[in-house]
Amino acid sequence: MDIGANAQAVMLLTVSLGKSDKSGPKPLTTKEWARFAVWLKDHELKPSALLSGDVNTLLAGWMDKTVTTDRISGLLDRGGVLGLVLEKWRRAGLWVLTRSDSEYPERLKHRLRFDSPPVLFGCGNKKLLGRGGIAVVGSRDAATADVAFSENLGGSAAEQGYSIVSGGARGVDESAMFGALKNGGTAVGVLADSMLRAASSARYRKHLLAGDLVLVTPFNPEAGFNVGNAMARNRHIYCLADAAVVVSSTPNKGGTWNGAIDDLKAGWVPLWVKRTNTAGSGNSELVQKGANWFPDDLDSLSTLLTSPSTGAVQGGGAELPLLSTQVTPVELSEGVVGKSKTEDESVLHPIVEIEKVAAGQDNKPVKTDADFYRLFLDRVIEVTDGRPMKADEIAASLELEKSQVNAWLKRGVADGEIKKLQRPVRYQANTSEREQASLFG
Repeated sequence: MDIGANAQAVMLLTVSLGKSDKSGPKPLTTKEWARFAVWLKDHELKPSALLSGDVNTLLAGWMDKTVTTDRISGLLDRGGVLGLVLEKWRRAGLWVLTRSDSEYPERLKHRLRFDSPPVLFGCGNKKLLGRGGIAVVGSRDAATADVAFSENLGGSAAEQGYSIVSGGARGVDESAMFGALKNGGTAVGVLADSMLRAASSARYRKHLLAGDLVLVTPFNPEAGFNVGNAMARNRHIYCLADAAVVVSSTPNKGGTWNGAIDDLKAGWVPLWVKRTNTAGSGNSELVQKGANWFPDDLDSLSTLLTSPSTGAVQGGGAELPLLSTQVTPVELSEGVVGKSKTEDESVLHPIVEIEKVAAGQDNKPVKTDADFYRLFLDRVIEVTDGRPMKADEIAASLELEKSQVNAWLKRGVADGEIKKLQRPVRYQANTSEREQASLFG
């Protein structure tokens, strides 16, 4: 597991390393790290500087009630322990992503902003983290009918080209994931515990090696089950998806209920609920609070990506303006979206990293429509990696107006940058053309 100095520093400051931490300072929470990261960036300090320089000198002027310089120094002193566990995790096939890595999922940064986890541990196909999909959640001790429903939903998602995002727990989560995998689809498992054990499990191993599955966790890969961690990871399931389905829930109790309530409050993705007559189920109460009843058939899961009440694709909490040729980078950078001051530079609209060209800040030229078109083509390569997509699916994935997407798709086909497939009409980036062009560019 080869990680850079910045990633090592972030891990030392934010990750529990197990038993060795019991007598030492507690790692920074996500919110504490966010405060500290903002201060570091404002003072033009990279986390890696803390590994080689004098901490007290570098952090002169830093004042925080809970994040003291002594606590930071104590956490950084765990370098020897970190080296040992990293080697152990590397041998098991695990990898690490921090928020500054290009492969870190934009959906998490965009939707959670300061609350996005500073470190993600995982194994399997990293590209699946950026693909989106249908989140399926429910009880560990689900009824037989709910387990069957979850497996069928996973299979239908696979047939229609959607990935399943779930928590990997027994019952609903696991049934939906394996329903997709058994039908040639893909799945994302956001684990609350025991990542190291799962990475070597026979039931997962073949799918991990085939590139059809990715397992990820924001917690120590060797951590055991913890109610707090299980609750905290629920938001990551929602925020890695494009829509969510609650199969079973208990009112005012448990992770499934709390995760659904969080999504309804934040508006990350459209929330759907399976109809049920089970006594004591919380599903109908979720509908009363704003969720939608799941459609009567699974013929077109694309309907799940749209909010029935508005007809618009949801996601990201506060509604984002859709990109058009009439919206300029200046308008977006001056508060229509708002800039998040994390240690990263790209946490706004997933296709336009506007803050990099904010007028009056770096004297870079304002992007033209041609620039936006090139950015669009780059994003199409990512979202259609592995499968062609319909125009409305691309528009939903990139959070763009369909009319604008259609115009750029037509242009891309004419330019040879995009392939158009028939019956049904779908599109996919023509990467072979780009690869040939790069030989001469």
